[in-house]
Amino acid sequence: MVLGGAGGLIWHNHHQSALNSYAVRGVSVNQADGYVDFHQLQSQKIKFAYLKATSGASYLDDDFIDNYQRISGSNLQVGIYQQFSFTSSAKSQFRYLVSQVQQQSGNLPIAIQVTYYGKYADTPPNAKKAGAKVSRTGRIVVRTLWTGMYYLATPAVQRDIVDSYLPQNKKWSVPTKLKRQGKDVMFIQYTGHQKLEVDGVRTDLTQSVFNGSLKQWNEQFGSNE
Repeated sequence: MVLGGAGGLIWHNHHQSALNSYAVRGVSVNQADGYVDFHQLQSQKIKFAYLKATSGASYLDDDFIDNYQRISGSNLQVGIYQQFSFTSSAKSQFRYLVSQVQQQSGNLPIAIQVTYYGKYADTPPNAKKAGAKVSRTGRIVVRTLWTGMYYLATPAVQRDIVDSYLPQNKKWSVPTKLKRQGKDVMFIQYTGHQKLEVDGVRTDLTQSVFNGSLKQWNEQFGSNE
């Protein structure tokens, strides 16, 4: 879905108040979104964007390199995220991530997306084994790259896979309803029906919000004005 054009980018009016109650909004971008005009996003007061980098230990998002190069010309705060694989080792996933992104890791903490993909949607993996592997991946990221990180997951996956092993880790929650979360949640992914529009065409660009005030955002990540 193309973002840009003469009509520009507008927020859909329905249920706008839910998103407007948050001072800092952002988006997640992967190859399924096609060409994204990051300057248009910035003009609509979007403050951050997370780019999908890799999946597991063998897949690079087709648009990551191009997206990273283009977003560098904007004032958006930038982060990257990796989709976690239950079948690849923690070390191999980390090594692949580093080999592909190199210095293109943004200025926001790295996020690891943990979902019950494919066959795991019907038969979730063993929580003890999966949780241990997820926690190892997180520890390697923090220890080696000296960066913060978040786990991007639904409350159920956070509970089953993450919380028992990394109870103090900051979260990027994907609840069914957009509402304020506890202090352990840094970002909240919006899962409602409101979409971004371009020239009257609705897009599927995923939206998220910072679970805090603009002042807190600037204190933690700096202003991108």
